[in-house]
Amino acid sequence: MPKRRSGWDRYVVEYHDANPGITEEVLADARDDEGRSPYEWLVEAVPSGGRTVIDLACGNGPLAGMLKAARVVGVDRSAGELALAREQGASAHLVRAEASALPLAAGGADAVVVSMALMLLRPLGAALAEVRRVLRPGGTLVATLPVRATTPGPANAPAFAEILGALGQTGADYPEPLHGSGVADRFATAGLTLVTDDAGVFSRTVRGPGDAERVVHSFYAPGAGPERVTAAVEELQRRVRAAPVEIAYRIRRLVARR
Repeated sequence: MPKRRSGWDRYVVEYHDANPGITEEVLADARDDEGRSPYEWLVEAVPSGGRTVIDLACGNGPLAGMLKAARVVGVDRSAGELALAREQGASAHLVRAEASALPLAAGGADAVVVSMALMLLRPLGAALAEVRRVLRPGGTLVATLPVRATTPGPANAPAFAEILGALGQTGADYPEPLHGSGVADRFATAGLTLVTDDAGVFSRTVRGPGDAERVVHSFYAPGAGPERVTAAVEELQRRVRAAPVEIAYRIRRLVARR
């Protein structure tokens, strides 16, 4: 593991070391129109019958018990997330490593899953090349990633855009944005064929000041100082005290094959 980081890489590692499990805390309660969580939606796309599945950027391991495989290997670069995964008894072999340098054998995995993190893996080309290397021929990559949209609409509740604005993140993007038709090209360069690119909407109700604080803190907001974060928390808490607030997350699910 590199000891020195800068920019987004440093922010993401420090964020997850300081807030292990926060992504699951917020997303586990979100549901689509069919009652599925984002994690259940991801797992549905993983072919059954595989012996080994690699959970890349596994966080605190919410997928480990859901994946129908004889062996699940969880990989993350956050010591804090992996410590929480062990504490919670995640049913996976846990490894601390970079996505671009996986300490795993070539061709040993039937599937690789990446939940809400593909847009953070840098350099993405190297990470995708590693995914291809560890997959067996015909193996599957399933990844979900958030759509950082800021325009309210039927697929994006106003609360989401308002939180982004309060944090000064309107117009900001992830370090490895994956938009439109360019996704297939980036996968193809790494030797992966994009099979499906689906979109889903997952909503949850924000209830109470504590929940409002967790929701705001679950947003990546590099460069937002503590005063701005506090103001965003207080604004959502003010709204929640008047009435529960619905927040919807737009999420994409990408499925590719080696």
